[in-house]
Amino acid sequence: MCPPLCAMLAVEQALQSDARIGASLIRLHFHDCFVNGCDASILLDNSATIQSEKDAAPNANSARGFDVVDNIKTAVENSCPGVVSCADILALASGSSVSLVIWSPGGPSWCVLLGRRDSTTANQSGADTSIPSPVEGLSNITSKFSAVGLNIIIDHVSLI
Repeated sequence: MCPPLCAMLAVEQALQSDARIGASLIRLHFHDCFVNGCDASILLDNSATIQSEKDAAPNANSARGFDVVDNIKTAVENSCPGVVSCADILALASGSSVSLVIWSPGGPSWCVLLGRRDSTTANQSGADTSIPSPVEGLSNITSKFSAVGLNIIIDHVSLI
């Protein structure tokens, strides 16, 4: 199956030149999923009809890893054209990052289920209000995690 292998290899190569890219890919996926689900809307650029989530306060000048996702998409399209969504690629890159970064290669891993659909719209205002801020109080963060079906104890601690 080509997608997981392409993602793993691309993330591994990116980690060789930037040790922080794994954490950046996990954060990118987290920020994507917090706004209207895991739909790759964070990857959309500004256009006449789109206000990109890239420019939302939690992402502006801090979200990284877009180039790694683009490289994975190119590799996947060369092997399996038109099959794997950008949303799946972002999930695979995030999962590969966990496996490669935490406790060195061979860290925790899981089977990333495929089948996500890419969004054709972005929600910049949703990104501004939905993504937890590092300066928010615990009750606000707990509320935001609960709103997307996450548990503050298990999921929040895992992300920290």
